[in-house]
Amino acid sequence: MTASVRTFLEAEVKCFLCADVSGLIRVERGGQSPIATFKAVGSETEISVRTRTQLRCPRCNGPTFFDEWEQRREYAKLDFLEDRPRRGRPPKRLVEQRGVA
Repeated sequence: MTASVRTFLEAEVKCFLCADVSGLIRVERGGQSPIATFKAVGSETEISVRTRTQLRCPRCNGPTFFDEWEQRREYAKLDFLEDRPRRGRPPKRLVEQRGVA
């Protein structure tokens, strides 16, 4: 099994006028063309973003900027206990399902 790792750059999106934090922007790395997604504060959905001018402050409708960029890695959860072989004799119900005498 190989571990799945997502590498991306992440920054807070802030408003120039009211200094409110609108959300997070993520730029996925590792692909041929980087994909930018925006996640608003209090929301679980990510919206794809083509240009920075699409993002406006929801509070005052002012222009936004990206604060400090940080590199992040997200590791997929792997459950190694599920794949290991079990020891001992199989239960009777499994033997009956398999049709083995």
